[in-house]
Parts: sequence; structure tokens; C-alpha cells
Amino acid sequence: MTTVSNGTVMSVVASALSRGLSFKDVQDAAGIECSTLMNPETRPPEDVMPKIVAQLGERFPGEPITLDIARAAPFSFFGGLADGARYADDLSAAINLLVKNCSVISDQLELAFHESESEAKIISNHPMNHIDGGRSAEIGSAFIVRLFTEFLGIPDCFERITFSHAPHFDERHYTDYFGVPVEFNVDEISLVIKPEKLNARIKQANVDLFNYVQTHLSGIKKQIAAAKEPKELKALRKAAAENAEAGVFNTASIAAAANMSVRTAQRIAAEHGTTLQALVDKVREYRALELLQDNRNDIGSIAFLLGYSDERAFRRAFQRWSGQTPSDYRRQLNKQIE
Repeated sequence: MTTVSNGTVMSVVASALSRGLSFKDVQDAAGIECSTLMNPETRPPEDVMPKIVAQLGERFPGEPITLDIARAAPFSFFGGLADGARYADDLSAAINLLVKNCSVISDQLELAFHESESEAKIISNHPMNHIDGGRSAEIGSAFIVRLFTEFLGIPDCFERITFSHAPHFDERHYTDYFGVPVEFNVDEISLVIKPEKLNARIKQANVDLFNYVQTHLSGIKKQIAAAKEPKELKALRKAAAENAEAGVFNTASIAAAANMSVRTAQRIAAEHGTTLQALVDKVREYRALELLQDNRNDIGSIAFLLGYSDERAFRRAFQRWSGQTPSDYRRQLNKQIE
């Protein structure tokens, strides 16, 4: 089962109730109890939000419901990403944080950031857009515009907004909210950004807090993924993490720590689309990112601590994980500090 951030769902439920829908109406639309929807400790099924939004669209045809939800929603709507974005150095870094961690909002949400000399844009996609005719996509796009303008303090960021569906109400409402041209029935859902705005500084930028938030979001994503995994695979991941703390990075030790034979551990990993080596590599990656934040750790020492035969092997592995060398990654971090 795929899931969605509770903060996102709670905002939609609150909007439905404020418009006069009863708890029973919301429960019937969502297919689950309101007590589950409003429980901050849970992540409801991913189809809950578009089902409720679709119900709102049917009850209030022609009304700008999606924009009203985005206008009223607290910034927790994005599952903690808003708080992280405000500590980024500039708008580009904030956007990359959203793109990299969009699964915190919704498991199947896809965000991509494309940048060229003439244009920059955030493209979004979700396989459940058909349930509410793209209304949830409108809420998300409208909320991002509000996030950049109100929360990050960077006005006049956008050139135009596009949606792949037809408008659900008078187009003047869209133009009034977004403040730029809005196109419908095009190939993609996108927010086109003025390239010169990408370097706009964020007033509350704080590199230490930004790095902390990135680590925290990585932890949240691991928790979300772990909650869906069978106990056998969880045991292997736990064994890999505990071995890493002890400086042990080999597949046989994972199996032994999980009280399994190597063959059984390999079979369990394969059944769930991974390998024992991939589990080792993932904990190495997380540990590498932590160690690189401290300039006192030279690259050779980090390679040794992660169990690599030499620095060159570590560099190759890190480039495979991140698309850049350890030195380049560290330079980026230091540049943010400056």
C-alpha cells in the first residue's frame, strides 16, 4: 500500500468539514475512518486525498476549491519540507530539496527540476491524478507558489503555470491566484520559473540547520520505506546498519547478524528487489554523507572507515551513488557555508 503525508490529508479533511461535509461524508469518500485520517501518527493510503477532493469538486462545481485549500493550508501540508526549504541558501537549493524528498509528501509523487539558460521548471506527476481530474495537482502547484512567495520570501518567481487537464472553474480564478498565465490541456503539469530567480537568497538561510533537515528527511524516508517492508528484510537492513556502526561491511556478516544463512538472506533480498551488497552500499552511502560534513575527515580516512581497499574505490562508489566525487560534494557543502 502506498501512502501520503498526514499533514497533507488533514488539510484537505479540514477544508471539507469547513465547507459543511459531515464526518460520515468524508469517511464515505475516503473509505476509512476519520479517526485514522486525523491521526498525526499515521500515513493514510495515497488515494484518500484525491477521493476527498473529487467529492468536494462534485459538491461544489465551478468553485475554486483547490485554490482555497492551498490558500488556507498550513505549511505542514508538505510534511516538513517547507521548514527545510526555508534554511536553504537560495531558491535553487530549496527546489532541489523538494524534488529529492517529494516522497515524504506522497509515495508516488514525482517531481523533476529542469534548468536551461532560457527556462527553469518544476514538473510534477502522480499516477492517481485521474481520480480527481487533476485537482490535487492544482492544490500542490498552488501551494508551491505560496510557499516560495510567503514562506521563503521570494516574490515574482514564475513565468507561467501549466496543467494537463481542463480548468475546473473560471480561468480568472487561476490567473488571480498565480499572477501569471495559466495554460490547460498541455502535455505536462509544470511551474515555469524565471531563471534569474534561482539564485535569489533566502533570508533565513542556515547551512547547519539545512544539513540537519536533509539528514532528518533521509531518516523519515527510511522510516516510511521500512514501515512497508516485511520483517525479514527489516532484519537484514538493521543488521547492515549495526554492522556499519562496528565498521563491518560485508554480506556474510549481514546474514550472520540477522541469524540467517547467506543463501536465505540472498533469497529474501532478491524477493524484494534488492541484494545484500545493495544493503551494504546504502549504509555506506549514508555514513559517507555524514563523514564528509566534517572537514577534519580526509577522503582517505573515510574510505578506510567505510571498509574500502583504497581511496580510489571509494571515489568510484560515491560517484555512482551521487553523480559527483566526494571532493565535489564537500566543496558544495563548504560553499553553502561561505
